[in-house]
Amino acid sequence: MKTSAITIDVLPRPSSLDLPGAADFIAAAELSNLIERVLWGNDDHYYSPQARYESSKPSDYEERVMFVARDGHSVVGKGIIDIPLTDNLGTCYVFVEVHPDYRGQGIGSRLYRALEDHAAGIGRSTIMAWTDEPAGFDLTPDKVLVPATGAGAFPRNSATTALALRNGFQLAQIDRCSVLDLATSLPQADSLAQAAQAAAGPDYELVRWQDHCPDDLVEQYALLRQTMSTDVPMGDLDWEEEVWDTARIREGEERLLRTGGFSLVRAVRHRPTGLLAGHTILEYQPAKPEVVSQDDTLVLRAHRGRRLGMWLKAANLLDVPAVWPNAQRVYTWNAEENAHMLAVNVQMGFVPAGYTAAWQKKPGDGGTASQ
Repeated sequence: MKTSAITIDVLPRPSSLDLPGAADFIAAAELSNLIERVLWGNDDHYYSPQARYESSKPSDYEERVMFVARDGHSVVGKGIIDIPLTDNLGTCYVFVEVHPDYRGQGIGSRLYRALEDHAAGIGRSTIMAWTDEPAGFDLTPDKVLVPATGAGAFPRNSATTALALRNGFQLAQIDRCSVLDLATSLPQADSLAQAAQAAAGPDYELVRWQDHCPDDLVEQYALLRQTMSTDVPMGDLDWEEEVWDTARIREGEERLLRTGGFSLVRAVRHRPTGLLAGHTILEYQPAKPEVVSQDDTLVLRAHRGRRLGMWLKAANLLDVPAVWPNAQRVYTWNAEENAHMLAVNVQMGFVPAGYTAAWQKKPGDGGTASQ
């Protein structure tokens, strides 16, 4: 579809989705869902407009600015810049999406330029972005890009790769997106959990909560979340440790509930010290009732080598049918160089569904935004 007058403007966050002025925000949310559906061939990555609205709310930890591309009154593209406020103060995270019918006209590059100009205006010099590709692409060496870590690959010929390279980004890391079928994998999860518990020994015990961390554990949990921000492989990303405290934990819990979502958390406690040694998180959105997202899994370095990660993940999965009975699939993302956690996931029944490229542009990186 050819157009002659695409406009790009900041889209203010509406005060409510129930007001007439929220129409463009809702259209932008549904554009994201359309793009995910076209990319993956399903709605497993769907988020309702209300969930996206709540996620866009500014907090003490991050703010978001959205630009939209319009053809007349129709939203045909969007660009988002997320700006951390308590850590990584030289960095921002950008996302660009263009309706499939409007690609190839330079709209993505125009949206990116608007985001980059905004980043420069607020003093953010390192820009990160993430793009996805379903599994099954051609892995012939001249058809893919490989990050400096040597782990994983991403197709050279994808539209998102072209946009990233044109605008001076470097491929910093590859994450594997994996999916687990609960019906076929849960029967073995119990034996995996029991074997892992035996390997952990009597010095460790599991604790569990839904949606709200117990008050007596929240400070320790915040420390785990802070450690998670840098203790997993980060490839070439210039990622500084995030700042987590009780207030940030509570803000995240409340935000998830406002989106309509729920969480199920397992932590492992070291009995001799009474301190948490690791955790794992599952999240659920009733708007996509068959899908669960596996988020953080971390075991502190001093406690590794005891199969605590397997115990945490298997025990949490075993609870899913009782907590979210409609769930059928679990998605998770892991860095391709994180061989240990990938091996745990494979043993549990996860299989590759796709790959996420982490892109980074730092001061001095080349490239120009063009058609």
